[in-house]
Amino acid sequence: MKKVYLFAVAAMFATVSMAQINEQGVPYVKGVKSISPTHLNAKTPTDTLGWTPQNTIDWVPAEFAGGGQVWNYGYTGGGYVYGTNISTNEINHVGQGYLNLQGATIGVEGIIISAAGKDYAGTGTGTSTFNLHLYNMAANSAYTHNGTSWNQDATGPNGAAVASITNQPISGVDTAWFPLTYYPFASVVQVNGDFAVTFDATAVIAANDTIGLLSDTDGEGSDLAFHKAGVTNSWYVTSSLIGNPGLDNNIAIFPVIDANFVGINDDQTYNGMKLSAFPNPAVDQTTISYSLETSMNNVKLIVYDLTGKEILREEYGNQAAGLYNVNLDVSELNAGNYFYSLIGNGSRLTKRMVVVK
Repeated sequence: MKKVYLFAVAAMFATVSMAQINEQGVPYVKGVKSISPTHLNAKTPTDTLGWTPQNTIDWVPAEFAGGGQVWNYGYTGGGYVYGTNISTNEINHVGQGYLNLQGATIGVEGIIISAAGKDYAGTGTGTSTFNLHLYNMAANSAYTHNGTSWNQDATGPNGAAVASITNQPISGVDTAWFPLTYYPFASVVQVNGDFAVTFDATAVIAANDTIGLLSDTDGEGSDLAFHKAGVTNSWYVTSSLIGNPGLDNNIAIFPVIDANFVGINDDQTYNGMKLSAFPNPAVDQTTISYSLETSMNNVKLIVYDLTGKEILREEYGNQAAGLYNVNLDVSELNAGNYFYSLIGNGSRLTKRMVVVK
């Protein structure tokens, strides 16, 4: 039977009783949907308590799932792999890491999540809340398993969270057909190296509610998904912790970089990329400018709204180093927040723009 490696964690800590960690199930696929990279069919999101596999959908936040599908992983003991999982104070806190290869100073203004489902069944009331966090990452901060023993040898979330968004109600999370929910920090948070954004559902499961986030297909990740074990207060690489072989996904939790960092006129780049929009806020027209420090593969520029619907998609393939400008007509768009993402060499840089009327 496939097992959750977390049992081995208990043995590492003499103060943690083996009985505190119970094997209640294994990961399974609750559903899969194919992504249609088109913005022709507008939809109106409505709230729902769950997500079921059906049809092709028009949703793709910055080409999140490279394989063209989004996945919803459940757990046979109840809940979701990427959300509420097992029981109180165990592995209900998940995170997605992002590499800052050149150590640029960047400002994270907020976090976007996309949820797979939620459930108020049983004694749950649907009134619980979750927290979002931003962590610095460092070497030797997360555990991996080599088949024999646990080793704290992986880059992972390090120390205390440097910023948090707390007490967000799950009732406000729409799970109808992959809308995005944007949560801004009280002020822009600066980081200078690798970082992770995390989703802490500990209070959700404590209230007998459940909630889970989407992921891409198993095997598309880069060992940058993490679970925090409450009983040990330590981070574990998900591909070592859950499943056999372990799940290797990217989780649908995305950082939004503030417009004042790694812009076209800045000296620094984020993983070799710069990105700006001007004017921002925009009324009728805006120009998205981006710069590539070196030639890059699979370069794409995508603009989408808070429902995940694409406004613009440009696919350039291989593109030489240089400065590029793309004019965007926003005159027909509703007022509100939109996001624009530059993708190159597998890295993503996402910023927010505002349309006003």
